This record gives sequence, structure tokens and C-alpha cells, in this order.
Amino acid sequence: MSDTDEPVSKFIDQYKNYGRTDAILQEERRQRLLDKQKRCRELELDAGRPGLLEELETEQHPDESMECQQSQTKRSQKRVRIITSKLFANKVQRSEWMHERPDDLAQWLVRPCPVGQRCLLVFRQRLAIAFNKRGRSIAAIRTKRPLRDAIVLDCILANDRTFYILDALVLAQVDLVNCDCQFRFAWIESKFYDNSLGELLETKTANGKEGFRLSMLPSYDLAHHSAMENCWSHYPAFPNATPKLDGYLFYHKESHYVYGKTPLVVWLFAFMLNDVLKLPAGLVNEGYLCDKPARYTGNYAEYIEEFDRMQAKRKRKPRTKKPPTRAMDTTGESVDDHPDDTTLWEAMEAAPLDSDDDDLCPNEEDAMRQLEME
Repeated sequence: MSDTDEPVSKFIDQYKNYGRTDAILQEERRQRLLDKQKRCRELELDAGRPGLLEELETEQHPDESMECQQSQTKRSQKRVRIITSKLFANKVQRSEWMHERPDDLAQWLVRPCPVGQRCLLVFRQRLAIAFNKRGRSIAAIRTKRPLRDAIVLDCILANDRTFYILDALVLAQVDLVNCDCQFRFAWIESKFYDNSLGELLETKTANGKEGFRLSMLPSYDLAHHSAMENCWSHYPAFPNATPKLDGYLFYHKESHYVYGKTPLVVWLFAFMLNDVLKLPAGLVNEGYLCDKPARYTGNYAEYIEEFDRMQAKRKRKPRTKKPPTRAMDTTGESVDDHPDDTTLWEAMEAAPLDSDDDDLCPNEEDAMRQLEME
């Protein structure tokens, strides 16, 4: 043994996680969380603890209850308001990597996710406000008709100005946070079409600019082979590749909506599907398998490790001030200065997996003007 080598501890086999892989640890945490959910739901109901729906009903109108910031740009004297809400801060459910094919794959649902910015879209009366993960508004939109009941949707705002619905926290006077995923998805789809939610948003702003749209993302039940075919045999995932596919979110059917990261919602890029899930040959369209970064060699564990390292590097990197004329990039995309990392960065940016992306450019007033309806 050289002088630089560190001696191996003779007690290494007594370490708590010795010999246990990320996949094993994730499965154990998954099972603990499912058991905890069953216990906590009964305890919360017995204690009469207020849920998100009750908090919404007791909260006043956004203009009166939320901290607002009024600012002026140098290019224009037009006032732009950014709303900060403590109620909707840190409420977005975040995913983990899928480290290994789950033994109970039939107990999972999957949604294709477009490249975009994760947000909570909150409907109250005649106004819809999109809040980023930290509770800051990124868009305010007038609705075509007033709503009697509040709605809170978990969405991805893509660069085609469409809010794609992933999940829901409150819908049709039902607090869905403590409901299992299978019920939430069925409830969302039913109410989306029954209540014509897709027609809520104005297609044109007051000044004639293009408005926003609201759309449902499909979900597929992995208990059925035909559902897998429908999900992965068609390329591209979205018509005309608009918006661009980012990856897939897998939801355990029994999972509740968790504020923060949970092992019951896991993430994969399309080019990782066969390697992780060990799917039958031909099930995944070749277009997904060919459209992969040069760095990806099929060793998904190594790729995940490198991906996480690059994420940590990006978060440590100091932010540089960008020109004030730059508009908000709704996909949050950026490329590292190092050419060798370009492919990895392009695959990384704006994934729902990312929990700490920079949702606004440094010049927030200009960014808000690009999105906010007048």
C-alpha cells in the first residue's frame, strides 16, 4: 500500500448502508413513505388539521394577503408587479432518479413531460397566477369567466405558452394533496373536460399579444402492455415535436402529493428507458434511443452520477448579470461555457428533476413584462 492510499476500515462491514445500492435504499424509503402515508392520513383527519383547501378559503384576495413588490424599469415607466406568496412557496412535488426498475412496475403511472418551467397555476375568481417553486409569480392571466372555487394545478409552462397539467392540489372543491395518485389523475381528467378547463384562459391579451393555453398531459398505466406501446412507440411524443420532450415522470399509484422530493415520483430521460426498465425489444421507438447526449454510453448509473455532479457545479457557479434587454427564457435553458459539457447541459436544463433552477433572469421586471397579461 502506498503512502497516499487510505487504509480500509476494518469495521466497514458494520456500516449501516454497507453493500446497499441506491436502488435498494430508494425502495426501502418508498415502502417507509407508503406506510407513513397510511398512518398520517388518519392522524391528520382525527386532528382536524387544515389542508390546502382550508388555507385557500381563509386567505384573502392576493392583492390584500400576498407580499407585493412594485418596480419600474429604466426603459419604461410602466409598473410591473411581482407577487410573492408564502402559501405556495416550496409546495411543488419533486422527483428522484429511477435507479432501477421497480419490482412493482404495474403499480406505476407515467407522464411524458415537455421542456419548460415547473410552476403552480392558481385560479381564483377571474385571475390565474403562476408561481415558481419559491412562490414568486411568473405570469398573471385573466380568465374568460369567474370561478366560484379555487383551483391549484401543478404544471409545466412550455415555450409555446401552454401550461401542461402534471397534477393537481385543489380542484372542484376537493383537496387532493392526501389523495392517492390514481384517484388524482382520474379526477383531474374528468374535471378538465367536464368543466371545460381548457377554455378558461384568454387566447389574446388586452394589448393583442398571444395569450396562454391550458392542456392536459396524458398518463399511461404501466400495468397494461398496450399503454406502454401507446406511450413509447410513437415518435415524437408531442405533435411536430412542439413542445420538445424532456423526459418521463413515473408516479406510484398510491402516492400522495408530497411537498418536496419523494421516492414515489421518479424521473428518466427517454434515452434511458430501455437500460433502466429492461423493456422488450422494439417497444421504445428508435427515435428516443438515438436522440441522446454523446456522453451517454448506456451506463445509466454513471450518467446519473455525472449529471448530479454537473448540477452541483451549476448551483455553485456565481450568477453573472445578463443584459437588461434579454427576455425571460421560460424553459430555463442555458449552456455551460465549457464545450465538453454542452450536451449534458442541454439534457439537464429545465427538467422537473431540477429543484433549484433559476426561474427568472436577473432582470425580473423585463422578464415579467414578457409574460404578464395587462
